[in-house]
Amino acid sequence: MRKVLKKSACLLTAVALSATMVALPAAAEEAHAAEKPYMKTLKLKWDLKKNKTVKSKEAYAGIGAKSLKITVKNYKTTTLKNGKKKTTFTIVYNRTFKPTKKQVHKIVQNAYYGDEGFTGGFGFAVVDIKTGKELGKKSKLAKQLGVKVTSKEKMTSKKTVRDSDGCYFWYYGKTTYKVTVTYPKGYKDLALGVWGNNYRWPAEWESKAISRLVKAENKFRAGESAFGATRYYKKGKTNSHWMRIK
Repeated sequence: MRKVLKKSACLLTAVALSATMVALPAAAEEAHAAEKPYMKTLKLKWDLKKNKTVKSKEAYAGIGAKSLKITVKNYKTTTLKNGKKKTTFTIVYNRTFKPTKKQVHKIVQNAYYGDEGFTGGFGFAVVDIKTGKELGKKSKLAKQLGVKVTSKEKMTSKKTVRDSDGCYFWYYGKTTYKVTVTYPKGYKDLALGVWGNNYRWPAEWESKAISRLVKAENKFRAGESAFGATRYYKKGKTNSHWMRIK
């Protein structure tokens, strides 16, 4: 009888151990999911690489979004004597779209006053991958983390396009940003995103929905709000391209 009891006890112990072994991986997966960086929870394209050209879309008045080519060039990382790292690169935006005369007419007729009237423009951001907050010049979080981002813009290849009725507008075919990022050597949560705006600045500023998105964008630039709350994401979930900075 004792032998039977011993065997039963051993069997129960084995079953209990087996159940524990099965449960542990599931618990580990839940813990891992909870620790997933914010930026990895969004629907984003993590396909940006140095010297690789990616395509985004930029809005044009009256004719919708058209293709925009973006390339990150001259990417280089060095370790500084003060214990920080410095990563430098150049972002190149190429407007390859050439509007026909009919499209020029539609663009001019549907544009409104201001620099953003004809096209949507484009942008980039260096963010903290865990929180999704920007680490640019206006960012409070950047100061807390010891991150500094500077950039210099240059616009070239000015083009003027006309229709058959005398309507015309001009734009720059190529824009480059020379970017420098300095950060603590042990900080591993930097990410770079680039995109074209597949929307234009709204004419009706009194719109409550637009007002909320503008405020969210301003908070994002200040390092107070996450990328997912901005128009860049809400108006074009897969229009941006991302890469890690290490």
